[in-house]
Amino acid sequence: MMTMVSIMANLSANPSRNGDVEIDHRTSLAVCEGIGERLRDLMTPTTPLPRRLEELMNRLREIEDAPSITPGAGLFQRR
Repeated sequence: MMTMVSIMANLSANPSRNGDVEIDHRTSLAVCEGIGERLRDLMTPTTPLPRRLEELMNRLREIEDAPSITPGAGLFQRR
């Protein structure tokens, strides 16, 4: 996955006037997903989460799956 991300970043990277590299939205999402995959692989929990933290994580999952009450918020969701 990391190779694919680096290839995509190289293809869509545009140097700016101040020397920074700007990447398009699609590439940015691919990089974030690649980083997330690596972190999930590297950080598998060895002990269970504390009960309260597990409850909060479950609540966050419920909120993420709920329909948005903000008009136009769907424009910023992952595809």
